[in-house]
Amino acid sequence: MSRNRWVALVAVVSVVAVLGVVVVTLIPWGADRGSAPPTSQRESFGFDAAYADPDPLVLVVRYGDSSSCPSEAVRHGVVQEARRVVVTLTRTAMTIDRACTSDYGARLVRVSLTAPLADREVIDGSRQVSVPLSTGTPPFG
Repeated sequence: MSRNRWVALVAVVSVVAVLGVVVVTLIPWGADRGSAPPTSQRESFGFDAAYADPDPLVLVVRYGDSSSCPSEAVRHGVVQEARRVVVTLTRTAMTIDRACTSDYGARLVRVSLTAPLADREVIDGSRQVSVPLSTGTPPFG
């Protein structure tokens, strides 16, 4: 084999090896590795109702949870604007290989505001949709 063909062959093998490493590195968690995502990952999820608390600096949001697979380490983020309040709920990522029941358990999250809610719109940040503000008191709370 001539020297030029030998160099070309080594170059092609090197490129294929590098591409192989890149492809294996980019495979998402759980795709072919058979494992769950790292527990440090968080995922956002939606809520289904919002309530004006008697305290004008508090907003209460309600989300549904399964008793067999409850959301873990629920946190909230809030962005307050002149005309709207965007609330994003996050939780520790759930594993996809776990069977959960479809029962509904209401869970409440109290969100502190820096200005009264007044007539501002409430937005579910995970879906970027408006959630109607309920005027009644939240259940279970």
